[in-house]
Amino acid sequence: MIELSRSDIEGYIYFLRTSPMGGDSVHKGQTPSDNHIHRSISVLETFIVYIQRYEWDEAPKKPAGFLIVPDDKPRLPPKASGPIKYISDFVWDQLMFHIDKLPQDIIPLVILLEATGFRISDICTLKIDCLIQKEDGWWIIGDQRKVKEKNHRVPISEEIASVVLSQQKLTREKSTTETNPLNYLFPTYHGTRKGQPISRDNVVNNLNKLAFENNIVDDKGNVYRCKAHAFRHRYGVNLINNGMNILHVQKLMAHASPEMTLVYAKIHDKTLRKEWEKATSNGAVRLNPGGTITATSMEEQADQNGLELEWLRHNLDSVRLDHGFCIKSPKNNCDFLEQTLEPPCIKNNCRSFHVDHTFLDFYNDQILKIESDIEIYQKSGRNRSIEIIQPKLKKYKEIRDGIINNGGVYGLPKTKREARN
Repeated sequence: MIELSRSDIEGYIYFLRTSPMGGDSVHKGQTPSDNHIHRSISVLETFIVYIQRYEWDEAPKKPAGFLIVPDDKPRLPPKASGPIKYISDFVWDQLMFHIDKLPQDIIPLVILLEATGFRISDICTLKIDCLIQKEDGWWIIGDQRKVKEKNHRVPISEEIASVVLSQQKLTREKSTTETNPLNYLFPTYHGTRKGQPISRDNVVNNLNKLAFENNIVDDKGNVYRCKAHAFRHRYGVNLINNGMNILHVQKLMAHASPEMTLVYAKIHDKTLRKEWEKATSNGAVRLNPGGTITATSMEEQADQNGLELEWLRHNLDSVRLDHGFCIKSPKNNCDFLEQTLEPPCIKNNCRSFHVDHTFLDFYNDQILKIESDIEIYQKSGRNRSIEIIQPKLKKYKEIRDGIINNGGVYGLPKTKREARN
């Protein structure tokens, strides 16, 4: 080691570049990556600098700067220059299909990662009492150590709460003051980490092993490589795609500044672009006045309805319905709004239709459901869906109010019904 020379370092670099990667990771046996070479040289450089600084007997005579030069390390792209690595639905569906093959203590942790948006290290250090139930539902509470926020909380569904409740029960049964003195939800019971939470690397390595062994691939067909922050990015992207306000996303994810939240908004724009490309691709159809189906394109229908294609591209969410797109100009009223009322007895003002107070609960339930749908449509900007459903809401409210205001009866009196017959 004392006589270490520049030629020795060059030989080591040649070995790094020509030998398959080793270790216990899923990369073992693969062609060495620039990141692997860069990291290996950096570790050696740090070690030489350290032993020379403290004048170890084994330290090389030549200074570290003469042994290893900057050009030895491959240039790596800046971390912020590429797109963020979030888990797409395509990858997530594959992970869920094979999730039962993960170690049993990792499965609930992975589910919580996707459901909460917590950083992976913050999920690993959740305490047993992290789950609370309030009048508005279930919440997960935990510290966000990176931004020094104590007791940060996010809402979760009933299904996710049941996963946490099961994990709490299991952890309490298996834990002792020796194996889990700090009451972690995901403790390590054996080995050198006994009493500490499951490590981040343990989770990531198991996910990468699962992907490698089960050929879980990304959109480009490459075996998926999980990054520690990927679940958190997925959570943020899903919130934006589902119409949540950027400031609310920032608060829910405990972002110290809005910059990262805005990155998710940019991904949302790309999602819209992909939806647009799908909508304008071949295979679209339309209905003729006679009811027959005819092949068409978004460009053709935009032209027939007097719309600019660019306007349509930017407002694709607004004109989306549950069953297709409505390609009409916003300046024009829908010709068929009055025909959207269901059932036909209401739509056609049938003289045989009669409602009394026994139907009041039905109309109250329907009104609540329609109002809930409208709220969802408003959050996602689906204005055309709101336009179509509003007449039905108005008519149902008229019927409900008629039942209440007319002493429990709404409709034609018996004498008038008989007169019309």
